[in-house]
Amino acid sequence: MKNMVPSILALSLLLGFSAALVADESGTLEKKLIEYGWDVPTPEYIRDNIRAMEEKPFDGVVFRLKGGGKVMDITPLTEEHYADDYDAAAAISWEKFTDNFVIAWAATEQDWFNDEHWEIIENNTALLARAAKLARCKGICFDPEPYGKNPWNYGETEHRDSRSYLEYAAQARKRGAQFMNAIQREFPSPQILSLYQFALFGEYCKPMSHETLVERLSKHSYALYPPFLNGMIDAAQEGSSLTDGDENAYYYTRSEKYYDAYHLMKQRARYLVDPALWKKFDSQVFAGSSLYVDQYFGMRADPVLGHKMTAEEQQKWFEHNVYHALRSTDRYVWCYSERMNWWTDETVPAGAEEAIRSARAKLEKGEALGFDLAPIVAAAEKRPFPDEKEEADVTQP
Repeated sequence: MKNMVPSILALSLLLGFSAALVADESGTLEKKLIEYGWDVPTPEYIRDNIRAMEEKPFDGVVFRLKGGGKVMDITPLTEEHYADDYDAAAAISWEKFTDNFVIAWAATEQDWFNDEHWEIIENNTALLARAAKLARCKGICFDPEPYGKNPWNYGETEHRDSRSYLEYAAQARKRGAQFMNAIQREFPSPQILSLYQFALFGEYCKPMSHETLVERLSKHSYALYPPFLNGMIDAAQEGSSLTDGDENAYYYTRSEKYYDAYHLMKQRARYLVDPALWKKFDSQVFAGSSLYVDQYFGMRADPVLGHKMTAEEQQKWFEHNVYHALRSTDRYVWCYSERMNWWTDETVPAGAEEAIRSARAKLEKGEALGFDLAPIVAAAEKRPFPDEKEEADVTQP
């Protein structure tokens, strides 16, 4: 164990939020619920519908630019490309929605060692950040999932035969700093809400030798993401912040999972953070959480636990997760959905809005949730999926 800190330091040196999250005027740190999903609106839609949107039980929304959000793409964009977005963003009249974000996606064909590519990426990122600033957002919502070629997978990089993983890690850290600086150039003191950060790497956030950590991490499909995050922390100015959105929380069925995840994001994640950055990590990197409406209400195409539940049980599961996600987060919880639209009320499951309001009311009053989810989950797990039951009924003599 006495050699563990040096070995972690050796890797983290290579691996390598001003408004950190601050109290509101009342002196308390409010928890915020942010909507994001396939119903993601544009600035124009928000400008024209904001009063109706703010009737929903959220504190903000993630929105997309009509001009696109693939900031790590290597196709150069211009101010003219985003002109309509800029005009609409500046005209939005927020009231209840206090914490809003512009979505940025990581899909890219870039080469980590190509400076020309990164000049384009920095420009594209700054242009998107300008829209967030014009809309008076809190910052940027970053989705690191590669919808296309995976830039984080060392095994798929262009120069993997001639450059080691540690060489790539050092370069990814450099590019992470450039990415953060490009945002801050247009948007001072942004809050970066990532759909996931270090929480993705829980299996590596524990004692192991330097050699083992390097060998295992290099094979992960997101091998270059931790050093990229280190670079973002490197460049984070006073007042800037990064929040780990913990997408894994989509599937939690037990309250203790939220608190285990919080410990992972706030403490165990240090195994992947340069010790020289620990002070900044403590003050500028925060733990968040997530919700997945389709999972709880059995709206997914894949068979999931929600399909086995009654409507009342689905609502209970959602309320349980809203309650504990908000209770455990430093500030942000993002609520994701696919096969529904909060803004048009299209296929919003019965009880979903009520579940959010009930959970939030209990938290605001300092009340307990008031029910145990465990027996509900246990009973549902014993049931067949609806299709299996129908098939069994048909085959019965």
